[in-house]
Amino acid sequence: MKPVPTEARLPSRDEYYNLANRLEWTPKYVSEEELFPVDMTGVPNLPIDVWAELYDAPYKVTYREYVKNQRDKDQRVFAIREAGVRTELVKKLDKTYHQGSFCFHITAVPIPEYTAAIAEARMARFGKAGEWRNLATFGSMDEVRHAQVQILLSHDSISVSPKFAFAHKMFWVDGWLPIAARSFFDDTITATSAIEFALMTTFAFETGFTNLQFVAYAAMANKANDFVFSSTTQSIQTDESRHAQIGHPVLKSFVDVTKVAEEVKKKI
Repeated sequence: MKPVPTEARLPSRDEYYNLANRLEWTPKYVSEEELFPVDMTGVPNLPIDVWAELYDAPYKVTYREYVKNQRDKDQRVFAIREAGVRTELVKKLDKTYHQGSFCFHITAVPIPEYTAAIAEARMARFGKAGEWRNLATFGSMDEVRHAQVQILLSHDSISVSPKFAFAHKMFWVDGWLPIAARSFFDDTITATSAIEFALMTTFAFETGFTNLQFVAYAAMANKANDFVFSSTTQSIQTDESRHAQIGHPVLKSFVDVTKVAEEVKKKI
């Protein structure tokens, strides 16, 4: 009998994900230490193949899925924002809410969001696992989106109060809050290695603070009839929940350090 030829087929989504997101290479013209300097990657300074084996993010998304999700979220946010601008919603909101808690958030957050985009891009270059680098690339685009959307909402409110201009100049004045914020975000975002940022920001800060903050702000805004800010914070929180998963596999390597050391010894 002649063998029946196997029909060609496209890989499944999961097969494609593993192929595309676990893509690694062997550097030929520079050493691994030059390609991933420890000052930028961080410690433990494990070999690429060890990181590639260990890193397994629980939140898996392809580029096609990412683009579709973000487009849909932006369409909802900007449609609601347009309706709010047309009805002059900012002039109808409770002053205590609008010039208090809303103003505090919307002027304090955009610039740190831009700094987070830089740090995510640092992970996208110096993370030692393909999946880590891909998720960080999405994260960097997310943070730019967050900064721009929230600066836009600040701009919409300047006609009500000049305080909203601080969304642009927050880090360039020397009040106690800007000084404290600059110091904190320098330590956790701007001056960190890829591993430090993954642990201090994506795992600790985004899991324990920003996810909770955006959920709470969305509920508060909805109660205050600020449907523009409510929809925006819900949209941002879904990105933050994905960012929070970037640091989990990095933390796992610390928790399981004995196993990692044994694997390294075997490979050496």
